[in-house]
Amino acid sequence: MQQSPPNGTPAVIAPDKPSFWRASRRNNSDGSTGKPQQAPVGSAIFRYRGYFRVCGKPDHHQLCEKFYLPNFSSTIAPLNSPHSVAYTMSPALQQFLLAFISTLAFIIVLARVAAKAGLVDIPDQRKKHAGDIPLVGGPAIFLSLILATIIFGETHQSILSGHTREIAIFLFAAGILVVLGLIDDRRHVSVFTRSMIEVGVALLVIEGLDLQVSQLGDLIGIGSIKLNDWLAYPFTVICIFGVINAYNMLDGMDGWLAIMVLITIFAFHLFTRTEPRLITLTLTASLLAFLVSNLKVAPFVPKSFLGDSGSKLLGFIVVALILAVTSTQIGGTRYIQPVTALYLVGLPIFDMAFTILRRILAGKSPFRGDRTHIHHLMQALGFGQHRSLAVLTTIGLAPPFMGLILHNSGAASHYQFYMFIGCFFIYCVLMSQAWRIAEQYQQLKDHKNSVGQNAGRHKTPYA
Repeated sequence: MQQSPPNGTPAVIAPDKPSFWRASRRNNSDGSTGKPQQAPVGSAIFRYRGYFRVCGKPDHHQLCEKFYLPNFSSTIAPLNSPHSVAYTMSPALQQFLLAFISTLAFIIVLARVAAKAGLVDIPDQRKKHAGDIPLVGGPAIFLSLILATIIFGETHQSILSGHTREIAIFLFAAGILVVLGLIDDRRHVSVFTRSMIEVGVALLVIEGLDLQVSQLGDLIGIGSIKLNDWLAYPFTVICIFGVINAYNMLDGMDGWLAIMVLITIFAFHLFTRTEPRLITLTLTASLLAFLVSNLKVAPFVPKSFLGDSGSKLLGFIVVALILAVTSTQIGGTRYIQPVTALYLVGLPIFDMAFTILRRILAGKSPFRGDRTHIHHLMQALGFGQHRSLAVLTTIGLAPPFMGLILHNSGAASHYQFYMFIGCFFIYCVLMSQAWRIAEQYQQLKDHKNSVGQNAGRHKTPYA
């Protein structure tokens, strides 16, 4: 049925099912061929709240305007009818395709440059891979994010309207981490220098984007905990610093960190009940393109790693998203409680905390890299690449799934916090037992290898 859109704009015929294509009526009243006019996408009755923020529960037209999706309330008329339609690709699909294709292109180009510049990962005692792999995944994703922001940010004014400064600060802060990671990949940067730069980036985010955690909620059941500026600043810095390094530590197996970030993005939208925005849509497409390279899905795309630049960038984007939905500085709305956000980054936090505790108990430096992370455990147990990814993905889904249940059930903040601490305790116990099994497995494997070598050495050939 033909609908009457507002403000006298051309009528649009509504489809039975949603589509990534939008339809618009021909300009000519007689139905003849003419330049199509883009269909209206709903009324702009609310304002954008920030680069990462979303509206609570908008109606259909608000969703179309907010997330730049096609107006799904129109149908397609036959081409030979007076209401013939023309098709234009949805901006959401354009953003996705642009990010996917541009990331692949950047990886192909940067891989050649990296080989000449020495920006490659060389296998050693700690890094078990074949050949020198370009560390260009992070720069490729970052360049795709910039490209998508430039192209779609200016075309869809509600993205940048009044928020150009905030977006510039976000990209500048992310760029600092990418450059830091590239330098660290090329030539080692001391722990102190890295830490100071990351703390500086955290302060830039707090001051420039006005993002900080000042209200923790009722964590221990005695009332809401509110932090003043003297406590909120260092606490937010610790949160940003911790999440960035947690995701950096998690990067050690092909495809694992990218899959973990995809899980985080998916859970983020489930928790906040929001639609994909420019940043999450672009990041999702870029990560899928990176997986094509990292897992060698397409032979024409060279294998690449994220490197420290990529892992730090992904950790920064994740923590920026979380701060945006747990604070009230942007838009005056908090979508989830800070304690609920812990479940979004549950496994990275668990892995980092357990690894640091294990190193300290072993008398080692907590900042010295080793092979004691959860992905190294999979290798120590003898799991192959695909089996390890399947097991790790299942484990990575557990914290967000549990957090989603608690969030939707309206569980109190202190109950969610106690459950998170309990999950970490269980994680430590299970990981400790798993590492004992892995050590026994390695000892048995080494014993069999030594017996086999001795048997082959003393074997007498037949006459």
